[in-house]
Amino acid sequence: MSHRLVMTVLITCWIILRTSAFSVQKHENASDLAVDRMEPAVHVANRAFPSVADIYPEIGTDLTQVTWAHGVDTRKKLERALRGSVMMIEADVSLGKFKGDPLSSNRPIMAHPPVTASDLTLETFLDMVLDESQYKGIKLDFKSNEVLEQALQIIKSRENRIRVPLWLNADIIQGPVGATTEPLNTDMFLSLTKFYFPTAVISVGWTTKLGKEPGSYTFDHVRKMRDVLTAAQVNAPVTFPVRAALVTTLESRKNMLWLLNQIPGSTITIWSSFGDKVDVPALLDFIDAIGKEFVYIDVQRGLRCQISRYRTFRSASSWLLNTLAIARTGKFPAGTGFLALITYVTCMTSFLPWNADSYTRQ
Repeated sequence: MSHRLVMTVLITCWIILRTSAFSVQKHENASDLAVDRMEPAVHVANRAFPSVADIYPEIGTDLTQVTWAHGVDTRKKLERALRGSVMMIEADVSLGKFKGDPLSSNRPIMAHPPVTASDLTLETFLDMVLDESQYKGIKLDFKSNEVLEQALQIIKSRENRIRVPLWLNADIIQGPVGATTEPLNTDMFLSLTKFYFPTAVISVGWTTKLGKEPGSYTFDHVRKMRDVLTAAQVNAPVTFPVRAALVTTLESRKNMLWLLNQIPGSTITIWSSFGDKVDVPALLDFIDAIGKEFVYIDVQRGLRCQISRYRTFRSASSWLLNTLAIARTGKFPAGTGFLALITYVTCMTSFLPWNADSYTRQ
């Protein structure tokens, strides 16, 4: 065999081997890609409860469009919420007396401390929501360790009827500004919710208090939250409820972004109490930094009005300035303070005292 023929054979074999190896590698990569794409689909198919986007596909990926009824702790409020267009109903679960049977023993009722009696029990609340033909998600905020397991057992007895999003909420970490409210027992809440409802959304937050000076969510706050979730091996979807007045600082924004990156697939739920003073421009900066696909907004009507109006006015002023070429930056010359003033004036009726009843203080 000539030297040239030997070289030809060797080169041909080398090409065949390289081609085979490339095909195998390509096949393996394709398999990996298929697995990556299939896993989320399998997870969704096996999930016991739908997400908000599943039952309201019109929101797309913009979670800020989700609408809420908050503090639905009486029969009248629940009836109003069921008749309305809200997508999620939030209510508080406490241990107390049912007004229809005040001599009975304490049971899970819908009430926010310090209220200890209600005309709405947890059983009735669930039955009324689940009997509706129009689907509305349920977020239950547990207010004490004592009510937790008894309430979860009641919910579990109706599990087969739950065809809507189910969120289980509690403050489990001591939070900003020297909060004095006692958080729920962290291990108890995470272990019981995981045992009874491993696929429900776990909404875990910090106890909070507003002082004369606005506070922030520190790195210590978010690190503790990451550590307890990791230790409990929580695999359920997670959202972090944060107080609007406390997330407007750069420190809070940086730390919340860190926490979201630590807990894959997690989201933020912004809430506020009636009367909280909120820096609306800074809050919008926070929402934009996190991304609308990761932020729910569950706030009282006045603040929601301000958020909506401020966005509209800011967009309109930017468009006008760009059109007239008044300012190259596209910012309103009078600054954000002027736009914030306009939004407050146009939303003033939402801050009237009698509107406080529509949103429970937290």
